[in-house]
Amino acid sequence: MASPLKIGKETVLDAHSVEYEWIRNLASDGNSREQINHLIQYCLGGDDQIADTMRLVATKQASMYDLMRIIS
Repeated sequence: MASPLKIGKETVLDAHSVEYEWIRNLASDGNSREQINHLIQYCLGGDDQIADTMRLVATKQASMYDLMRIIS
């Protein structure tokens, strides 16, 4: 069972939050999708879908509103 997401709605809606910056840095450092998603789940909670969508939001491949639909 996935752990609950450890960040709030305000953070999810803030594209400039430190969490999204961290994810962008992981991606720019060449980490794989699987590595990034694992770290998101470990540090921020959530399930596979939330982690993957957070990664996509951080790298501007999805809207933060897509993520809000998943976690709402």
